[in-house]
Amino acid sequence: MDRSRMTALRGALLGLTLVAAAPALADDTPTTAGAVDRLKGLTNEAVGSAKRGVGNLTEDESLKAEGRAQKLKGEAQHDRGRAKDTVENALDK
Repeated sequence: MDRSRMTALRGALLGLTLVAAAPALADDTPTTAGAVDRLKGLTNEAVGSAKRGVGNLTEDESLKAEGRAQKLKGEAQHDRGRAKDTVENALDK
């Protein structure tokens, strides 16, 4: 297997590992609206990365595009969660 395919496979496996860890993270995360959005965002980022890695490995352009889109969605969710936490923290002061 060539170097680029190995890198893609490692990325896909890392993404799947992060998705598997997400339920464990949910138990340790406070149940604030920001935390929920951050967790969903991290999950979507990981799944998107995994899809993109598998798409690279199989040379499936539609799966790569789907993975990129899901990763971007996850980044936006994560950013929204951080913004909610910032507002919540400012209101608590």
